[in-house]
Amino acid sequence: MIYLLAAVVLLTVARLAHVARRRGALFVLGGLAAAAAFGLVAGLLIGVGARVGMSAITFANGEWPSPTLGGTLSVVFTFAALGLPLGVVYEGLFRSWLGRGKALTYGALLTLCTWYPSAHAAAQQLTERPSFVWLASVSFVLVALMWLPYALALEALLARWQSWRAARALLAAGNPA
Repeated sequence: MIYLLAAVVLLTVARLAHVARRRGALFVLGGLAAAAAFGLVAGLLIGVGARVGMSAITFANGEWPSPTLGGTLSVVFTFAALGLPLGVVYEGLFRSWLGRGKALTYGALLTLCTWYPSAHAAAQQLTERPSFVWLASVSFVLVALMWLPYALALEALLARWQSWRAARALLAAGNPA
């Protein structure tokens, strides 16, 4: 998995360098700052999904979940921080490559990359061993419920920001002070 991550980071840096040569470093830095901020905001959905998944483990162990405010905030903000670099990678690399349905495709890629590690970690916390089909199905749904809303929210925020940025550039071009 680390090699996949390294390849994605290198491809992202290469693409951003290419865009910086064409459009300027400030353009790229502005896009990265927006992607990081929106990734963090959309990452709150990852945190909520992770908290739901943790509660599902407790429920599967035959107990009623009793989340605390401190624990919930800790989980939500820790996982939200994960949204920041993923927002940068999405803006820097995947957004231009994925084409139509890019948010769903990115969410599906994130789901596939994290499904097994998440299911494995959850299975270790279960007191009884469920059937493989049940564990695979439930873990897939819970992991998808973390990543798909994140990717959709990230794309919506970035699309709105980019249309605002384009409108502002048009106004500036038409008004040569």
